[in-house]
Amino acid sequence: MVAQLSVPGQSPGLSSGSDRLQPFSYTHSNTSKTSNMSIGVCSTFTTHRGTHLDVARHRPEARSNERAAARGISRVASRAPSQHSRATSRSRSRAPGSPSPIVVPSELPTATISPPGDFERYTCDSSHHTLAIPNGETAPVTPESLPQISISLLQEDRLWPVLTIPRYDDYPTITVDRADWNLRPMTLSYSTEGVPSDWIACVHPEGRLYFYHPGKRLYTDADVRDRTMIIILEAFEDTLREMITSQGIILPPDHELVLHLEERKISGGYNWLYYYVNHETRSLFWVQEFDIIEQLEMTRGIHTLSDIRWEIEAKYWLHCEMYPYRHEVQEEVFTELSGMLVFASIDIITSMTSTVVYKADDVHRMLGLVKSAKAVAKTEYATVVVARLMHLFLHQRFLNFYGQTYARLGRDQSVYNSVRHPRTPLITFLAPLFWNAPEVHLRGLEKIWTDNVIAIQPWSSFISKLQVEWQEFVLYATVLLNANVAFLAIPSVDNGSGKLTAPQISSYLSIITSVGSILLGLLLIRQHRVKSKDTAEEAWRYLSSRKHPTLGLETLSIIYSLPYALLMWGMVTFLLAFSFQTFGTPDRVGVFTTAAGWIAVAILVCWCVFTGWESNEISIWDRFHQWQSLLFPEKEENTQTASTHAVSEKATSNWMGRMLRHVRFSHSNDPPPEMEERPSSTV
Repeated sequence: MVAQLSVPGQSPGLSSGSDRLQPFSYTHSNTSKTSNMSIGVCSTFTTHRGTHLDVARHRPEARSNERAAARGISRVASRAPSQHSRATSRSRSRAPGSPSPIVVPSELPTATISPPGDFERYTCDSSHHTLAIPNGETAPVTPESLPQISISLLQEDRLWPVLTIPRYDDYPTITVDRADWNLRPMTLSYSTEGVPSDWIACVHPEGRLYFYHPGKRLYTDADVRDRTMIIILEAFEDTLREMITSQGIILPPDHELVLHLEERKISGGYNWLYYYVNHETRSLFWVQEFDIIEQLEMTRGIHTLSDIRWEIEAKYWLHCEMYPYRHEVQEEVFTELSGMLVFASIDIITSMTSTVVYKADDVHRMLGLVKSAKAVAKTEYATVVVARLMHLFLHQRFLNFYGQTYARLGRDQSVYNSVRHPRTPLITFLAPLFWNAPEVHLRGLEKIWTDNVIAIQPWSSFISKLQVEWQEFVLYATVLLNANVAFLAIPSVDNGSGKLTAPQISSYLSIITSVGSILLGLLLIRQHRVKSKDTAEEAWRYLSSRKHPTLGLETLSIIYSLPYALLMWGMVTFLLAFSFQTFGTPDRVGVFTTAAGWIAVAILVCWCVFTGWESNEISIWDRFHQWQSLLFPEKEENTQTASTHAVSEKATSNWMGRMLRHVRFSHSNDPPPEMEERPSSTV
């Protein structure tokens, strides 16, 4: 009995012997009866454009790289992802255009697989193929002991070009069962067991085990000690080889290949992920059309290949970081990275809006670590250190359009020509009622989230200042609450008539606003302390989830201003209650004295508010003059009147100068006004 099983890129209807690879040998077994069956896994890739040459889009049951977001560049800076989000829904089974599943008869449920070719080539040492079991017995690995695999395993698998391997999300787990086996006498070697002879087991400095095939220059996270993985990886590689041959592609001589099997938990099978690496150009490449924009963190404004140059090189260094084996860092790379860090350090020190997302102390420590890594340049630890830093800083270049005429030179600079979102009537109406605090917070949020790019350093500074302010507001509101309680305890305030007086009502309003300020302050402090946004990815998601389609970040800025606004209204209502109580007495001397004090304090407060009102980049004094000129336009004066007025002012100033020339002031030795008014340059 012969059955054909297609792998990705095949046409199951064609079975020409010239189009087939060497078939794998399967031995079908059943508990009730035994029969022999040869199942040929043949590649029938035809000359026409197969499904693997289509533009790859969403892969089914792909997992978002959330764990990886907590490390690397997403820890310090993050940009809005593609508008076409990746397929993460479990309900999706296949991408559009993927081949239909092959119907397999139900009477062939399971097959025991023998490895392709001679089984002896998977045998290294006898110690590599012995499994320790209870009571000290050992069992050699034989074809009968190999794992079983479903016949329909490869029927829906498909190739997916990717920029990076989801190592930090797609990882295996083990059971919690207690192992029960004994250690043999004189056991001196504790090497990794079961590794095929043509594979090398490598351990990443972080601790993850991965494998490298020297003959094929192939890296993978798949456990090649599992013979099922060996078979799938070889089918994967054969499919890529046929795609290359059919298109007449010539690979670079120093290329490397990375294969990854992303398990589909719901529908079964694997997503076959891959990318090629070219060390000469420090880039990744693929052998099929690739909708790379869909996998980039940023899609707006990308029009040419040069726009993604730095991101491709950043992913190259991420590859070197994830697979440091045989990737020694050259001297020129140390020099290049040191130059980048030196410039970043001086840029942070001399610029308040530097695009560098780290602190000056952190950059200085990085520079010291690079110098230390140079002493161990031939080790994988140095490779990981240098590759991670190169990935971080090159990714920043990509976000800031480095090398373009429209490159971002400041953190608060927008590179897009889109119209700024105007203020809505909501914040325009509430800002004056909330003492203009929402407008201040909104401008702060817009500065740290320019073009949907957020850096963790300004975000952390912004939130830290808010938390300190909220703590102070809670303290002040508590003091105000005690003052109101003490005020209501005065006998003259509560006369016992049962009717609320004006001082009582005002004090009650002050108590309500004080309690509201305390509650909101405590809630906001706890939200940003317990659920702290320590990474740029978390901060970006937080702001995105609270950004209204029409109002933008106005609602968030209003919420942030509530503790301050309620505290201010609590103070106003308390002073109003005190005023009602004071001016309601028949003592005229006390009333007039209190009124004089009130007028003086009111003038000072209005003066402070008038000069320090932060409504816009223009001061309120200039805005007042603009309103005055619009409401009361000045009449044009003729030239003679204007010149006469200027002469009069000059004569008056000369007369004042002569009168004060002989008067000696305490600052008579100060430089003349001409020198003080002279503009100076700052460095």
